[in-house]
Amino acid sequence: MVKNNPLKGLLMYSFYSSKGNLSIVLLIILAFGAGALISGNNFVFDMFLFATIGGFPYIIIISMGGKDASLWEKFRVSMPVKRKNLVALFYLSVILATIAGLLIGAVILGIIFVVHEDIMHNVIKAAFGQLAYPIGVVLLMTGLVFPIGSTKFGQTRGEAFFTVCLLIAAGAMVFISALGNILYLPPVVTPLLTVGVGVVALAISYHITNGIYAKMDF
Repeated sequence: MVKNNPLKGLLMYSFYSSKGNLSIVLLIILAFGAGALISGNNFVFDMFLFATIGGFPYIIIISMGGKDASLWEKFRVSMPVKRKNLVALFYLSVILATIAGLLIGAVILGIIFVVHEDIMHNVIKAAFGQLAYPIGVVLLMTGLVFPIGSTKFGQTRGEAFFTVCLLIAAGAMVFISALGNILYLPPVVTPLLTVGVGVVALAISYHITNGIYAKMDF
């Protein structure tokens, strides 16, 4: 992106307008990380992974998805940005938020691994599965939210809708996991399915949202 590119400004604003909630999520991630470090409990460790991978994207989705959320709507429509680029920005923000969470989580994981070799052993054995499920949830939730939530809901109703989408996405991943166990799929196949479902949902969602925004009157 070149200097003064409006897309860069919108991307920065999407994170800046959410900085308060993002700070809270960071504290939650640090708390779960500290809990896993001190206790070595696998459940706390799993919660840490879900918070790390899903926390930041969830906040970005909430801040961008509601039509009246903060000043985002007024700010974005005043910028000289093509609608297809605006839609791409929605999805890019979620992806960048996920990457940010993974990077922060990687630093904390390094510390946990040094202290708890048993956790490190368990994670290495099931690392892909433990990371794949929350990533699948984030991708599927994003795919569900943006085509509808970005145009139909305000802040309050939007947050409720986003939570429902989160529950649906999590339920879908649990179903895929259970189906994998019933069909006795190889351990690597089920996590691949969860990520694959999320990627397909995101691609379809992106296409639908592009069509919606092309017809919208702001």
